[in-house]
Amino acid sequence: MSSMVTARLDARDHIRSADELILRLQAAAGGEAQGRIAVPQIASVARLARRLGLLIARPLLIGGQDYDIRLWVRARPVADGVEMEFSEWQEAPHADADAMAAQRAAQISLAPDGAEWRTDAQMRFLYLGAEADIAAPGDEFFATFSPDSPAMSRLAAEVAAQRAFYGMVLTPGRGGALVSLSGHPLFDADGSFLGYRGKLSVQAEEGPPPAGTADMAPPTSGQGEGLGLPDFGRRLDLALRQPLGRIIANAETIRSQMDGPLRSDYTSYAADIADAGRHLMELVDDLADLQAIDRAGFHVAREDIDLADLARRATGLLGVKAADRGIRIEAPGPGDSAPAIGEFRRALQIIVNLLTNAIRYSPEGSTVRLSAQRVEGRAVLGITDQGGGIAPEDRERVFEKFERLGRSDVIGSGLGLYISRRLARAMQGDIVIESGENGQGARFLLSLPGVPD
Repeated sequence: MSSMVTARLDARDHIRSADELILRLQAAAGGEAQGRIAVPQIASVARLARRLGLLIARPLLIGGQDYDIRLWVRARPVADGVEMEFSEWQEAPHADADAMAAQRAAQISLAPDGAEWRTDAQMRFLYLGAEADIAAPGDEFFATFSPDSPAMSRLAAEVAAQRAFYGMVLTPGRGGALVSLSGHPLFDADGSFLGYRGKLSVQAEEGPPPAGTADMAPPTSGQGEGLGLPDFGRRLDLALRQPLGRIIANAETIRSQMDGPLRSDYTSYAADIADAGRHLMELVDDLADLQAIDRAGFHVAREDIDLADLARRATGLLGVKAADRGIRIEAPGPGDSAPAIGEFRRALQIIVNLLTNAIRYSPEGSTVRLSAQRVEGRAVLGITDQGGGIAPEDRERVFEKFERLGRSDVIGSGLGLYISRRLARAMQGDIVIESGENGQGARFLLSLPGVPD
């Protein structure tokens, strides 16, 4: 459906006016035509727009009894409520068992080998394994491959429907050997599409292997490498990530009362389950990173990046999380630049981790400031919070594995800072801690080699 559907809610989420399709959804959810909006996904976006005072635009997935609805919503706060526009409305039957089995097979196919890749919701590469030299961060996903590839039309159809795919054989736009591509869509708790994640591998060509390939395997150190523990770790990562994703999604479904109203204590239990699931998912991510960076032969790519640009990207990723606690993030201005040499994906990972910690440990209503500059040929990003600060004697200790300075009042694995510093040093950089402004809070400084003038 291409025509625009509209609705207007008042300041208490009651429907002031709405087109017929929205009223049908409202009735199916058990709500009244002039009552409070009863579709949890729509209500969530409306409240977020009203609370932040911002235009919010995102895709939604609304589950019905017989079919699912995918659509795009724009919510704009006005003086007496929220104006909403809905477009790209698509209704599809629930996936059958065969389709679900195919999706699980696609997920499993991502595990064993190949270079990792990830895109954002606009299908631009966020990262691509250094061994797959077919694109760079920021490149358009579809522009990377030749339009004459036999599988291109089928791949485009799968991505348009936001479905998992595997074994797509494509020709890189730059030419060269064929690649086999697998991927699966990523969604947040509200059903918003976040992009794709997957693996790709270069198809073997006939003839002898290229010279030097026997020397490309990273050296082993210790018995664990010989036992194939890295492969075990990848499979364990997949085995944990899938059920945790289902736990989080189901808990969020219960919490949002999609199937009807529940007692408030039950929805609170569901919220606790979802939070615990997300905590475990973060731990899985940290353990996967820990396994990678502690292996002999670990290396990062050398790319031209901009710490100021990455800081602005991280601010966009974590803006809603900060706003939920009334914390304001001051990012570098559009004209600020701090060119550096490093790996785009890993540098963004470091900044997101440091900014997440700053939001987590800052008091409500405070400000977190990010500043980027060049200092003596190096690019430096400072992240300053207004929290309790870190004592001088603890500023090295916090970078140790599983170290949380004895605190038990916050979530976290105690691995984030260890991983971040290891990644920074792998890029010939470092992370240090100073006191915040006027002795308040903490200031983390990420430094990387600057781009030569």
